[in-house]
Amino acid sequence: MSSSKALTKDQAVRVVTALRKGTPPDQGTGLYSVGREDLLDHFDKKLLEVKNHGDFDIKFVSADWGHGKSHFLGLLGDQALKHNFVVSEVELRSGEVSFDQLALVVERIMASISTPKTKTGGLQAILDEWSQLNASRSKQELYRYLQDADIFPDMRLKLVEYIGSYNCPDGPEYEKCLHIMKWFEGKETKSKTFRSVPEFIRSFVLLVRLLGYSGLVILLDEAEAIVSLSRIGKRDQANENVRQIIDNDSAVQNLYLVFASTPSFLSGEDDRGAQSYPALWRRISDPLQEFVLNSVDRVIVELPELSEQQFAEIALRIRSVYAKATGKSLNAITAEHLWALAHYVKTQKDKSVGTMVRSTVAVLDACTGTDFDFLERFELIVEKAMQQESRDRAK
Repeated sequence: MSSSKALTKDQAVRVVTALRKGTPPDQGTGLYSVGREDLLDHFDKKLLEVKNHGDFDIKFVSADWGHGKSHFLGLLGDQALKHNFVVSEVELRSGEVSFDQLALVVERIMASISTPKTKTGGLQAILDEWSQLNASRSKQELYRYLQDADIFPDMRLKLVEYIGSYNCPDGPEYEKCLHIMKWFEGKETKSKTFRSVPEFIRSFVLLVRLLGYSGLVILLDEAEAIVSLSRIGKRDQANENVRQIIDNDSAVQNLYLVFASTPSFLSGEDDRGAQSYPALWRRISDPLQEFVLNSVDRVIVELPELSEQQFAEIALRIRSVYAKATGKSLNAITAEHLWALAHYVKTQKDKSVGTMVRSTVAVLDACTGTDFDFLERFELIVEKAMQQESRDRAK
């Protein structure tokens, strides 16, 4: 979606609802995106290389909390889907899915699969598609086909079982299909499914390639949750798990891994960050990066801070989406008001994109009343938005 004019009212409502909560929407992130064009062009070219040449690549996107990492990953996910990739976008938080428990991370990756046609339930869609395309093959032919494709034995068995359950003469046996799908998600027995994470991911990429997709893009957000782990042993295990995910000993192709984190994890200055685990730091740091003139070519890429003008442009775009969602003209909030809002947010200690987005939506919510005075209330609205950002950061 490149224009709010092409947006339906229901889509606009979902976008506004997500922004009000301080989270990127499932769709429509490009509608209010500003200032990331050069980076997006770089990633777009890289996606084409992964697609056309079978490349494997890793990128770390670094930015302070609230400065658009999650939003940027959403944009990358949209780009990848347009290039016919299968995408999994996962948010990692120490209280929910901690990186020291690798099986849970990979389980979440598999549960968050999206395809160009299926935003949710992508894993089942892939397995159903696999079954439909290969319904005419015998078991022997299927095993030979999967062996020639170099799918590892456990996954071969499950794929053949799924086809048998899906293509029953009386129709799909959904209970059996769901049981097999639990194996792919690691919900049956994690130790069996994810015995070797690189091997599992490599075979899954081979599967999606057999189905005609460009490959797999994995987007992992909030990797900085690793530094919040209090025990050194847990942090070391978390860092080792990151290393396992990005390691390419299995020679996987058509895979693009993008991690988003804060400088606290990636700068090398925090003694709890990635540098504290040499096996990982050697994998992601670039000893020659000082000689790489174009910063986007480095393994660790920093999101540039947005200007006051760009903040104002974001607010104006959100107002257009909000108008579509509500069907109101919003004449009470002028461009000059939004410029004043952008200026005020940029003068604050927080000055994050998250605060700007929350403040804009809150101002638009408030102006639906008849007695709204922007100049009287907008500073208080920004203060409340910063407090909410701070609470979310502490979760």
